[in-house]
Amino acid sequence: MQCEKCQKNLANVHITQYINGQKTEKHLCEQCAQEEKVKIEFPKIPLYNLNDLLGVFFNQPLVSKEKVRENVCPNCKIPYSKIAELGRMGCSECYQHFSSYLEPALRKIHGATLHRGKIPQRMGSSLRISRELSDLKHQLRQVVEKEEYEKAAELRDRIKELEGKIKQGQVSSNDD
Repeated sequence: MQCEKCQKNLANVHITQYINGQKTEKHLCEQCAQEEKVKIEFPKIPLYNLNDLLGVFFNQPLVSKEKVRENVCPNCKIPYSKIAELGRMGCSECYQHFSSYLEPALRKIHGATLHRGKIPQRMGSSLRISRELSDLKHQLRQVVEKEEYEKAAELRDRIKELEGKIKQGQVSSNDD
């Protein structure tokens, strides 16, 4: 596309303005854009480390600046402060060792610590039902702890219904 102003150079500056709901576009070359006093620069994006990013969720940094006895992974010997700074684990055992630090942060960010993923439409009924059963059993435990017995009875009946379907073979791997 040619520059709309000089009609000589290639337009590499594209300006879109919305004024009172009206959209106007200009396609200019760099020289014409500078003549019209258009600033061509990219905004600076601050870099964040895991400590800064996750610290926002807790309203405090995950790692304090004070020197304290450091908790390190027994396998790779990397301290938690280094993991928070780099944003990645040192080894597979770090996830288990630092779970008490990581689980609350992951739960706050993602809403859960378990990745469920999507289930393909074609293969899914039995998997969907087994997940639903698992969720219902978890809900049942919570409801019983709260002593909400009417809700617990409803959940129990739904669980029995789904388990009955599975036993009777009404759910195949191709069902929807």
